[in-house]
Amino acid sequence: MKRRSLMIGSAVTIGMAAAIRDASADGLIPISIGYDGYSMTTAPMYYASKTGIFKKYGLDEKLIFVSGGSTLSQAGVGGSFDIAQNGYSPAIAATVEGGDLVIVGGISNTLPFQLVVSANINSAADLRGKKLAISKFGSSTDISAGFALKHLGLTRDDVTLLQLGGEGSRTAALMSGQIDGSFEQYPRTAELIAQGFHVLVDLATIDVNYPNTAYVTNRKFVTTQIAVVEKFLMTIIDGVHQYKTNPEQAIAITGEFLNVKDPAIVKQAYDMYNTHVFPNIPWPSEAGITLVLQGLAKKNPKAASFKPEQFVDLTPLNNLQKSGFLAKFQ
Repeated sequence: MKRRSLMIGSAVTIGMAAAIRDASADGLIPISIGYDGYSMTTAPMYYASKTGIFKKYGLDEKLIFVSGGSTLSQAGVGGSFDIAQNGYSPAIAATVEGGDLVIVGGISNTLPFQLVVSANINSAADLRGKKLAISKFGSSTDISAGFALKHLGLTRDDVTLLQLGGEGSRTAALMSGQIDGSFEQYPRTAELIAQGFHVLVDLATIDVNYPNTAYVTNRKFVTTQIAVVEKFLMTIIDGVHQYKTNPEQAIAITGEFLNVKDPAIVKQAYDMYNTHVFPNIPWPSEAGITLVLQGLAKKNPKAASFKPEQFVDLTPLNNLQKSGFLAKFQ
């Protein structure tokens, strides 16, 4: 497994995707995979890389970190890698603006965020008038805030939402008492619970069909290299299965990937994602894409003219279903 960071700017374009896929001397097909976060959603893919599952399916993977979902989408449009694990929203937004990206799978079809609050907040009534942190307006944390408040019977006018950037800034503000709650993900949520905070709303466990993370490529690649896309999806499906069924190894590798030293904290994240987030088969959520389009249309009217099926190509997964491969993991 090769893992590196890729800085993509307006003056830099790196073309990694080959027009013709030739196997290397060892018989493996090279594949470059972009991802935008050291988070739990990437853990199964990293696990598959560390344990040789990519090679089991004939792939020589190169994992490439790109900071930010929008930047990752731009890199995908420019052909900087073959497949990306990216947010549904930035991938869809790029396509609305003329990009040629297509979703071939979904690893997280729900919002894996928790509203973590101070110990003295135990109800919706307690939350009124309080300060809550998100990263920025329009982000996944902001979307999570909308769903969480609706679940509690509140509106945005009932609280103050502060744009505080990354999780480090948000949790520092929470720990210092500058804010009353923040929208976080495991394992950070588990770390905050250990410090005396608690979860008021877990978006992953309520009925929110809002897609979070997908596997994205461009239409040319899925057409000309469909066998490679199928091998990638086979790797992910088998990787998720082995990730779920080998907890000790998976927790150790996840802790390494996330740089979290406490295995008990990692285990809480592992249990939550296995139970509520990671699907056995990564079918994309077309119903969720409808919600994404509705949100985008408020800022970009062009989004209203698109249909969910325009952003998805199920051919690789359908082929795997016909072959009987999916039945082994359902």
